Amino acid sequence: MATKLRLIALTVTTADSERTYRFAHDLTVISGPVATGKSTLLMLIKYALGGNAVLTPAVVEHVRYVTLEVDFGDEPQHLRLRRHVQGDRSRVQLLEHGSDIPEQHLTVPARTGEETVSRHLLAALGIDAHRVPKSRGRSAKGEFTTVGFGDVFGYCYLQAKTIDSSATGHLDSGRDSKRKTVFELLFGMIDPEVFDLREQRDKLTSAISERDSQLKAIRIFVEGEKQSTFDELRALRWDKQEAFRHAERALQELRTDVDALVRQDRDARNELLQTLSRASATREAVVSAHEVVRAREAALAQCRLDLKRSDKATVATNLLGPFEFVTCPRCLQDVAHRTVHSGDCALCLQPQPTAVAAIDDSSRVRLATRVEEMEQLLRVEQEAVRTAELRAAEADLAAATAQRHYDELTREAVSPRVQAVAAASANVEGLRRELLAIDQRIATWNRMEQFEKETNRLRDRKRELTTEIKRWEQELKARRSRLDEISRLFALEVAHIGVRVNGTPTIDDKTYLPMIGGTSLETVQASGGGSTTAINVAFSLALLNYALREPSVQLPNLLILDSPRKGIGSVEPEDVELGQNIYKRFKTLADALAGRGQLIIADNNAELRGERDVELIALTRKASAVPGIENTGVGTQLRVEEHEEIDEE
Repeated sequence: MATKLRLIALTVTTADSERTYRFAHDLTVISGPVATGKSTLLMLIKYALGGNAVLTPAVVEHVRYVTLEVDFGDEPQHLRLRRHVQGDRSRVQLLEHGSDIPEQHLTVPARTGEETVSRHLLAALGIDAHRVPKSRGRSAKGEFTTVGFGDVFGYCYLQAKTIDSSATGHLDSGRDSKRKTVFELLFGMIDPEVFDLREQRDKLTSAISERDSQLKAIRIFVEGEKQSTFDELRALRWDKQEAFRHAERALQELRTDVDALVRQDRDARNELLQTLSRASATREAVVSAHEVVRAREAALAQCRLDLKRSDKATVATNLLGPFEFVTCPRCLQDVAHRTVHSGDCALCLQPQPTAVAAIDDSSRVRLATRVEEMEQLLRVEQEAVRTAELRAAEADLAAATAQRHYDELTREAVSPRVQAVAAASANVEGLRRELLAIDQRIATWNRMEQFEKETNRLRDRKRELTTEIKRWEQELKARRSRLDEISRLFALEVAHIGVRVNGTPTIDDKTYLPMIGGTSLETVQASGGGSTTAINVAFSLALLNYALREPSVQLPNLLILDSPRKGIGSVEPEDVELGQNIYKRFKTLADALAGRGQLIIADNNAELRGERDVELIALTRKASAVPGIENTGVGTQLRVEEHEEIDEE
């Protein structure tokens, strides 16, 4: 059964007004003269669904946003989608029911961490966003792309620009491979599991190719270095390992001997240090004794000076004390008659000492006694200096003897052993480096062997996937019989419409495109035309009919046709009859739908005016698709379908 996709209403909002177009019946006809907005309405439907659409100057300049109400699925799921024309076109708003408040913002181009409108609508249809190969040829590079809503909608909407040349957009070579794959998915002719298996196989193919390149590089390196074989390297490593063990044992023995010598050396060194310390201490004692003698000699000299000064003062007092000066001995002036205070010297006018006449003899005795004591102490300290110097000489001799003994011990025992340890250590390190180099070469062989094993495992897995893919393909061949039924329905539609053809209408089992007598339409009518338009309409009707009958088909039950009489004349009776037959077929199919599908037709002077159960949207210059705008086309006489479609993404 076809997937339900039913349009409810489209609202076009401008700055000044708003108009809602409803699609209440199974068949809706949009009719009106050129440049009134028939194709514009259909493009706005596609635009609201997040697709790339032609936006004419009238739409870009005047329409603020469009709102599309649509039902998805059998439940159904009712969605109100709003997309701005003036403003941010990169998002579609999902509105809350009963209000214009955005419930969710869906991004049009893919953005990290955000849901796209394409994935949301596919999920609403119940169709998975499968990853499919970009190319279907044997020379495919293993690149994959994701099925989007636009790929599915391409089977539901025949634009006026291509309706006379292509029913499904197969002329776009960049998307034709994807178009075929989407056809197979929608009509159940292939299982998505096959795509997953093919993607896994392509990844394995790339991995195998990469590993083969690495393996080749390793082989070139091994052969270029002329390395030994794996067995030769193992034998060489065994020999080097034994030599390494012997060298380590010899080094350990030397280190044991050296440890004993080091302990002996440490004891001798400690004894030497103690002897040197004692010698240093005796030298310091000599220095200290000399300093004490010098201090004592200085103090003794000072005491002797003090004693001499005392003796001189006593002599002077005894000699000059009896004299009374009447004249100054220096200038010979008279001092006998000068006025002097009582107690002052008549000569210098200074106060006379109380005992100036007699110096205390006890002071001299103390000084003399002190001098004698200091002389005795000096003799004792000088003797101590001589004793300290003798001890220092003995200590220096002992230190020199200990130094010679230590030097002889080091020269004869420790130094040669240390040199032997150094040589043994160098030998061990050299063997260790050789072992490391051998291990690296062995690792190269192991890596090459591991690469070969992993590559073989990948090849085995690739063969398993290929076998599984072939099994799936064999099972799916039975489903391709559905093409025969689609071809039968296609031939019936061609007959109902009354297209004159030379040959049996069928569906190409490789391109999934309509053929006449085994010939593609490009060959039958290379430049397109009315017959091609009618055949493409018949092809789309056949697909819709089959989808409505077959439960496993996922093609939506919506078909939008823009200008289904394009290229069909309106003068010749045969042309007029062909156009009338097309609309009769629309009405017949609509009567049979009974709510199971929906047809929307846009055409100039369309038939079925006033027919029962037909929703007619009549556009005029004063009531065009864009409210308040007379001309909604590209130019005065240009139609939307003649304009290039712009990629919004």
